[in-house]
Amino acid sequence: MQNLKTTAKDKVSKYLRRKTKVNATIKASHPDFRIVINKSNKYIKAQLLDKMGTVLAYVSDKDSNGETKSQKAQNAWQQLAKLIKEKNIEKVVFDRNGYLYHGRVKAFADGIREGGVSL
Repeated sequence: MQNLKTTAKDKVSKYLRRKTKVNATIKASHPDFRIVINKSNKYIKAQLLDKMGTVLAYVSDKDSNGETKSQKAQNAWQQLAKLIKEKNIEKVVFDRNGYLYHGRVKAFADGIREGGVSL
């Protein structure tokens, strides 16, 4: 981070602070299953993890249909909700991984709730 400008350093440090706060809060509650998201400028990916950190399901919005990125994200989450239901999991914890809860991240969470899984 030494070569970054001051504004970029501030953004990165704020993101890292949010990420550690979110992860500490979630892991302190010892959830059985959690959904962790990872976001890039183009795509958003999610993994369903158990207590030990084993990946049980994975989904990406690369192949989803939709006009906007938020619509693609919501469709991808509906696919993940189906996978979760197939594994007979009813309750999961949503780990937003330090990202702000709006836009595509919120669309992901809404898609999971519409799929019948409680967050």
